[in-house]
Amino acid sequence: MQSIGTTLAGRQFYRRNDGVNALSSIEEGEIPQAIDDLIDNKNFRNKFKALIREGHLQDLLDLVEIAPTKDKPSRWFATVTSKKNWERTLDFLKKLREVQRVVKEVSQRLRVPAKDVGAVFKAAWRHKQGAIRYAVTAAETGRRHPFGLFCKLALNPKATAPTI
Repeated sequence: MQSIGTTLAGRQFYRRNDGVNALSSIEEGEIPQAIDDLIDNKNFRNKFKALIREGHLQDLLDLVEIAPTKDKPSRWFATVTSKKNWERTLDFLKKLREVQRVVKEVSQRLRVPAKDVGAVFKAAWRHKQGAIRYAVTAAETGRRHPFGLFCKLALNPKATAPTI
C-alpha cells in the first residue's frame, strides 16, 4: 500500500536516471517535449518560450501533469495557457500547491490508504487549513479508525467549521 506522502513526493516527472534534474539541462529557448506534445498549433511555440523565459516553466509542467485528467488535454492546456486566462491559471496553481501541502500534512498525521487520497484532496479543497485541524482531532480521538473519523468530520455536509 502506497502512502500519500510517497505519492506526492514521488513526482519525478522530469528526472533522469542519474538523478540529475532534467530541467536544468534544458537549453535556453527549448520547450520540453511534454509541453510540446500538448501544443496543437505549433505557431504558438514562441508564446511558451516566452513563458519559460519569464520563469513559468514549473507552472507549465504542473499543468502538463493535470492535463491527462481532462477530456481533451490539449484543448484544456491551450485554454488555461491563453493570455486572457493566464492570471486565473496562476491563482489556481497557487491554490493547488496549498492544497497539496495540506494533503501532505494530513497524510503525515493519519495513515491514508492510497485508494482514498481523493477524499483527503476533497477535504483540503473544501476546508483548506481546517482539514489539518480535523486530522489532528481524528488522530487524537479516533483510536481505532482515525481516517474514518477524519472523513466523517471533514466530508459530512453538516460538519461545522473547526474552531480556531
